[in-house]
Amino acid sequence: MARKKAGYYNDDPISGSAFQLIIELDEQEMRCMSKKIDDGAIVAFEYFSLDKDQTEDWNDIFYEIKTISKLFNKTYKLVTCFFCTPESILVPEKFLTATSAEDYLNLIYGESSRMEVKYEKLIATRSFINTYRIKKSLAELLTRQFIIFQTSHVYTSLLNDVMIRRKNGSQFVKLQFYHGHFIMAIFKEDKIQMIQTFTYKIAEDALYYIIRCAQQFAIDTNTAIVELSGMIDINTELHDQLKKVYTQIEIDSIEPVGIIAQVNKDYASHYFAPFFKLAL
Repeated sequence: MARKKAGYYNDDPISGSAFQLIIELDEQEMRCMSKKIDDGAIVAFEYFSLDKDQTEDWNDIFYEIKTISKLFNKTYKLVTCFFCTPESILVPEKFLTATSAEDYLNLIYGESSRMEVKYEKLIATRSFINTYRIKKSLAELLTRQFIIFQTSHVYTSLLNDVMIRRKNGSQFVKLQFYHGHFIMAIFKEDKIQMIQTFTYKIAEDALYYIIRCAQQFAIDTNTAIVELSGMIDINTELHDQLKKVYTQIEIDSIEPVGIIAQVNKDYASHYFAPFFKLAL
């Protein structure tokens, strides 16, 4: 079942040939926004939870979203869907061939005839390719809904943002939270060491992964900078425990203009910052 948790809209037109629809999708949630192509202004934002049971598939979910969304049934000049899937690996460009991307993914995550392989270059490094795969059924549904759309991956956006924005950092850890999972990226001397998605139910689960990765990559928790963004509340056990592990914690947000300012009246400024950055 799809439930609409939030919706914010400008009074001006929010769809049509002058707009781009941006979607971020994972197994539990979907976020949508409409963006003006000429000036980049975000004019509408919707947020859905996807409570799928064992009998529901993506056809059911999409049908329900279309009945409650003010954005999904409109037309746009451009539609881009960012997938937040854990089945992704970074491959040096020199090792990527027509068949190697699928081979690498099959080696790590197992073979599956139900998956479609995608890949995209990291602008910030120009040496790595983000290879990932998505469900063919999802790609087919999006094609039927929008005819022409572009796909991308959240890892690509996250890495480009961090590596362009932050320079000359000795050790840096990015933690981007969602409901039930988070993405962790580790950098040393401005070079990416890892990026991975971890699922969790309680604070102790997340802390275990965070501490274990710090040990594995020899991160100095007293000097490393940790940047938090996404769906993590500051006044929670997880944040309090994290402050006991890392000394230097920063909160990442985005300038509150247009619809973002309206959203930030109801949510903390860092809560949807990763999603809004997809429009930059």
